[in-house]
Amino acid sequence: MIVKEFPFLRIDVNEKTSVITMDWSGSFTSAQFREAVTYCMDVVAEKKLKYWLANSSLIGEIQPADQKWTSETLLPRLSELGVRKVALVIPEDLDSHLAITTIMVRGKEKSTFESHYFVKKEEALAWFKS
Repeated sequence: MIVKEFPFLRIDVNEKTSVITMDWSGSFTSAQFREAVTYCMDVVAEKKLKYWLANSSLIGEIQPADQKWTSETLLPRLSELGVRKVALVIPEDLDSHLAITTIMVRGKEKSTFESHYFVKKEEALAWFKS
């Protein structure tokens, strides 16, 4: 079920499988990025979801300040909320790929969930079931 759409992001929730999926596409401002990510955290809290799938294959540039914010704010919060697994579909763009990797490496010590990178969204969804 699609929960919300932004011009750069579609958010889908499957309560049966406890998965929130974010399909990123295109560019966004820092304020838009943080608003969208905060909204997703709120949905996870409200619905007590256990799996976070960020399909970043077409994501726009994530600014360095937003990378830091994501590592320091999002990742610890997902752990607090009881998220078990975070799957990331890697971006096609090298700079965005490096940004996503940097976020995850910086936030690793502050998180308790498993994380994994994927090339395809279907592989990520299958991993949640394992």
